[in-house]
Amino acid sequence: MQGTPVSKKILLGLLLVVLAIIGALFYAHRASNVVVAPVNENTPMPAAGDWPSTKVSEANITDNKSYYTISAVYPVTRDAVITGYFKTFVEQAIAQFKDDTSWAATDASTAPAEAAALTLNITYTEQKGTYADNYIFSTTTYTGGAHGLASTKTFSFSSTGQLVSLSSLFTNGLNGLKTVAPYVKSQLASTLPAGDQSFIDSGTEATQDNYQSFVVSDDGVLFMFDPYQVAPYSDGQQSVKVPLTVFRSIASPDIFPTR
Repeated sequence: MQGTPVSKKILLGLLLVVLAIIGALFYAHRASNVVVAPVNENTPMPAAGDWPSTKVSEANITDNKSYYTISAVYPVTRDAVITGYFKTFVEQAIAQFKDDTSWAATDASTAPAEAAALTLNITYTEQKGTYADNYIFSTTTYTGGAHGLASTKTFSFSSTGQLVSLSSLFTNGLNGLKTVAPYVKSQLASTLPAGDQSFIDSGTEATQDNYQSFVVSDDGVLFMFDPYQVAPYSDGQQSVKVPLTVFRSIASPDIFPTR
């Protein structure tokens, strides 16, 4: 009679062990049916809507005075930080324009005739590749004098919304320009008049300022040059596409993954 409670405890213990084994087998079976998608270099990039740099709307700025006209537009994206880059750029351009044209804020009888035609216009285009989303801003201004000026400002973003800097294009940072610059120089020398060589020599030196405007594509980088940088004003803006093959050995795997 005294051994009965002990036997019940043993049976209860065995029952708990059996239930534990059954539970473990059940969860092991469920885990074996979970399929994990392999991640490799051929994994598709996020859909366009998943990119933080995707445009959702536009912001327009207009300002008309008796002596100037301002028209500017920039994209509003899914990411406030990215939109902030564009907003800051446009606002700084407007502030600079107003400062440059402050001389016209005088009595109309004493201001030069061109004061009535002072203008600032900012537009943009987007070029999206597999690994980078590029926004190219084109600014045209007339602040007086013989002619207006055109300039370009570019922004490139990764699929995660990171701003792609010039140095991040190469594994050796800005030293990568020493590989790119000779190619750019030779291309411009073959297409521009011989008399432009002095512009080309100075405008293609391997410096950050010379190569600050660029567009990242799947197979290389397009560098853009404003008037007066690599050629006289009369030759207009210039651009050179540097194929990935030119700098493959130093191409950043984060920007140009091997496919």
